[in-house]
Amino acid sequence: MNYLNKKRRNFIIYMVVVIVLIFAVFNTVLTFKIHNQLEKMAQNPGRWPAGAYVYDPGIGFDFSPNISGYISDSSYYVKSHKFGYRIAENDDPDTYQSGGVLSLGCSVTYGDEVESDQTFTQLIADSLGLPAYNYGVSSFSYIHALVKAQKLNDNGILDTLRPSIVVLGCWRGLTNRSRTPFPPIASKNIPLTAAFITKNDDGIMIKYPISTQQVFELATLYRKDGPNLSIKKFIKIFAAVPKFVYVFVKNKMTYGNARGIISNNKVSDYELYDFYFTGIENIFSNKTKIIVLHMPTKLNDRPNDELLKAIADHTNIIFVDGESAIKKYNVSTSEYQGKHPQPEAHMAYAKETLNRLK
Repeated sequence: MNYLNKKRRNFIIYMVVVIVLIFAVFNTVLTFKIHNQLEKMAQNPGRWPAGAYVYDPGIGFDFSPNISGYISDSSYYVKSHKFGYRIAENDDPDTYQSGGVLSLGCSVTYGDEVESDQTFTQLIADSLGLPAYNYGVSSFSYIHALVKAQKLNDNGILDTLRPSIVVLGCWRGLTNRSRTPFPPIASKNIPLTAAFITKNDDGIMIKYPISTQQVFELATLYRKDGPNLSIKKFIKIFAAVPKFVYVFVKNKMTYGNARGIISNNKVSDYELYDFYFTGIENIFSNKTKIIVLHMPTKLNDRPNDELLKAIADHTNIIFVDGESAIKKYNVSTSEYQGKHPQPEAHMAYAKETLNRLK
């Protein structure tokens, strides 16, 4: 009997060792595969300064506070305040004033391709003698902007800044972007998911992403330290393999069905706008003026009927038609068509917004 027990125990130990060795080999192989993907990403780091994007559990990603550096082609400066909003190169990232103009949106609101002081947010604020809090983030959707506003509220930043005016940057591409879990920064190699709007029998809701924190941390490490594999990187990847594989496989499968997710999404444009505007109104004080600024991407790019209906149902919201502003101030199509708004377009949007505030 003792012999049989010893034999069984030895067999169990043997199997455990074999399983551990198989797991170690499997993990090591995947570690090198993951390294290869991260190495490719580090060799093509993109436009933004290293560490500009960070993981956020509610949105999926966000722009980092305290970032400072030029965009990759040195055409403009990228800098953020300690509270996360965009500031100019020479602005102090630690000081602030309350009661200013806060904007929410994507890269169009952020002012991609222009300096901070050329954005409509800063131009409006300067004209009113107020500080600016530009919370536009490249790749954001309406849903991301809404979750961002809620996060600022939960963190007490809105109570600190107490914005008197909120400008919601709006253009036609953000409706579909709000319906997919894959923002423009996602890729086939390292797909990252984000919050999006959906609808089921329980109604309209925000679907939040699975955690990709370790993926973000590894990507940031490679961008900051370079593509070469070090012991530090190997250990971090090796420990993160199970989570990385789960995120990679799940997101890769979903990425392949991204178009289907949008086409099968039952949320109408009106329902999306109404959900967004209602959420923003619930977050900000009723003393805060809320503005929806619709910006065109081509000639005669008028706001659609669903947006206008939602605006009509939210009587406290001030609507600014950027397409009318473009024509009113004789802005050339070269300043906005098929590209991010250039300085003249931002100036027209700011002037028209100021007219609507009078």
